[in-house]
Amino acid sequence: MYCLLTTSVVFLVILIQSPLTSLIAPEKCSQLAGDDTFITSTEETYEWGGVKIGAGGFVTGIVIHPRTPDLIYTRTDAGGAFRWNPTNQSWMQLLSADSVPGNIDYNVESIALDPNNPNIVYIALGGYTRSKKQLVSGFLLKSTDRGESWKTLDLSLPMGGNEPWRWTGERLAVDPNNSDIVYFASRLNGLWRSTDGGTSWSQVNPELVPIGQPNPDTDKQAGVTYVVFDGSSGLTDNRTKVIYVGVSGEGIYRTTDGGTTWKHLEGGPDTELVPQQAVVNTQGELITTFYRTEKDPRGSVWKLTSEKWQEITPKPNRNYSAIAISSNPSDTLFVVSYPMTPDDIYRSDNGGQTWVQLHNKIDKLSWWPEWSFYTLTGGIAASPFNSGELWLTNGVGVWRTNSAHDRQVKWSATVDGIEETVTFDAISPPGGKLITAIADFDGFYHDSLCSVPIRNHGNGNFITTTSLAYSSTHPNFIVSVGASHHNPQEIRAGFSENYGKTWHNFRSIENKTHPSDLVFGNIAVSATDTRNIVWQPSNGKTPYFTKDRGRTWQQISFFEQKEIERGSHTHLWNRQQALAADSVKAGTFYIYHHVGGRFLRSDDGGETWKIVNETLPDEVWQGANVKTAPGIKGEVWVSLSEKGLYRSSNFGEDFVKLAVEEANVLGFGKAVPNTTSPTVFLQGKINGETGVFRSTNLGQTWVQIADYPMGYFGKLRVITGDMNVFGRVFLGTGGNGFIYGQLLETNQDR
Repeated sequence: MYCLLTTSVVFLVILIQSPLTSLIAPEKCSQLAGDDTFITSTEETYEWGGVKIGAGGFVTGIVIHPRTPDLIYTRTDAGGAFRWNPTNQSWMQLLSADSVPGNIDYNVESIALDPNNPNIVYIALGGYTRSKKQLVSGFLLKSTDRGESWKTLDLSLPMGGNEPWRWTGERLAVDPNNSDIVYFASRLNGLWRSTDGGTSWSQVNPELVPIGQPNPDTDKQAGVTYVVFDGSSGLTDNRTKVIYVGVSGEGIYRTTDGGTTWKHLEGGPDTELVPQQAVVNTQGELITTFYRTEKDPRGSVWKLTSEKWQEITPKPNRNYSAIAISSNPSDTLFVVSYPMTPDDIYRSDNGGQTWVQLHNKIDKLSWWPEWSFYTLTGGIAASPFNSGELWLTNGVGVWRTNSAHDRQVKWSATVDGIEETVTFDAISPPGGKLITAIADFDGFYHDSLCSVPIRNHGNGNFITTTSLAYSSTHPNFIVSVGASHHNPQEIRAGFSENYGKTWHNFRSIENKTHPSDLVFGNIAVSATDTRNIVWQPSNGKTPYFTKDRGRTWQQISFFEQKEIERGSHTHLWNRQQALAADSVKAGTFYIYHHVGGRFLRSDDGGETWKIVNETLPDEVWQGANVKTAPGIKGEVWVSLSEKGLYRSSNFGEDFVKLAVEEANVLGFGKAVPNTTSPTVFLQGKINGETGVFRSTNLGQTWVQIADYPMGYFGKLRVITGDMNVFGRVFLGTGGNGFIYGQLLETNQDR
């Protein structure tokens, strides 16, 4: 069956030509190949689609419009924001290159709907409050067409869409009685208000509403965690009178005059607790959840009636986060623990006086682990229109039930259209299918690009796979390295002898003789001998090699200079593929080292190494890629992000810099039919144009095949060609899974 892709693009491409002579005789890196480049144009038709995996990331929140049926939005920590399409029962990505000014971010801190206007949506974007100890500002955006397009608002504060406390909220809220009044609860800068629909903003005096205190669990501050209106409390100056905000380490604050004055609500829970989420029922009562610490999970649920607090915690010794209230029937409460454990969803039909513990039956995706329902808790929301309809988001995806008022509740994974995995690697070896490596859920053998995989590589545990490789002359033999980043000693690394369909751990792992520092990082296998493998671990550890297929490992002592004793893979999450095997010559391996820009080669299977080149740019400790051209002995390429693209045709002895300004990721694919030169793919910048490029003549000319494939505007983490289908390319994103592109006339069933 041919899979119909989601996007077809006829691209008027840039063709960039470099002088052939400068590529035939590679020179030192100081030479720039293609100083006399010229531009022509041609026409290619590429179509793009998403590789089906099925969510796989933290969906941190969900909001439902109170007056418009089936208008539902979700937010994620790394994959953007989505709107529900009830017609085809799928989700639509709202953040794309065409819709987001400046292509800001995919980490969503908060989302809010205007109860008075179903077309208006607000989002807060920004992943981290700090980078290298410096504050980083995020952005607020507004849409007036349900997320089809966005404009940036004039408030830029540090956001933490991928930090602890990202499940709290919502931090953004619109006055249900006045669309001009919008609040934003920030992490580091207190409470902010707009009185003109987000055009301008002012800070609420921190003496009235404090900025919040840190929690012992983390150095990442929660700050002001939510804003909730009591829409039935009446108006003052055309503003809703009663508003509640939660403040970490300070408690709950309330205004009864539309935000002019604020008061701390005394007599409630300990102020050291972190307020999580809150609702207001039809009686004007506030119900809010609290988190204490991970080590001391004595969180709670409290209700405020008039001026009196009452604890209504369903079950002790748990932290609580998600909360929802149903209007059909009225005022039914639902609360969820954080993280969620089996059957830790509770329902109350009497305002929290008594609770029913729901028994959950789940209908999950086939590859999702058994614990997929019991993980990080995001949000929960009840449909205002359909009795029993309840939505829940968590660390794996989105769930829906139509039986929330029963004791036995059946939940179904509802994630079509959401792809939220963080990618690490991908290969498509000759004779095989696409094999992928991702964060958290290991990776997959993709029998079809259009169907959700049946299972992942491993045993269902929380595994991040960082590298894949295959032996050129034995492409059915594939090696993989990964582990749990919560417990690095839980290692899943090994080999497959059937193109990645089934896997075996390295014998050193099974025998418990595996070196303790040999974890994560990059791996490569000899072109001719599947017993000969080199593994460069993460955290700057020195590489190892094996000649018995991982039964034993020997640490390499190839760095004579003290400053490069350590390896070149500095951190698990760094986008770095600095190790490769020659695709033809037996026992030949290459490593780029970011210290001093050294390029090293081993000709004896990794036992001994020598520095063969010292002219490459240094200090590229994130974004370096070493790739060897399939079928060409000694042909090795190095992409160094903003520092360019380099090619060697003599085993790394000499490099020439190609006419590429930026090379973020690099990969090879199948040659043009009846030719021998493999196709080169890269994402980067050529002649001032940013996008995805292809060369069929080893870099002499480049064709731009996309600017932002499927609208994705982030830097890619992976690019690799299909070694079975000319022109097909796979792109790995930082939170939207994998994308594939192919020539329009491609009909091969994949």
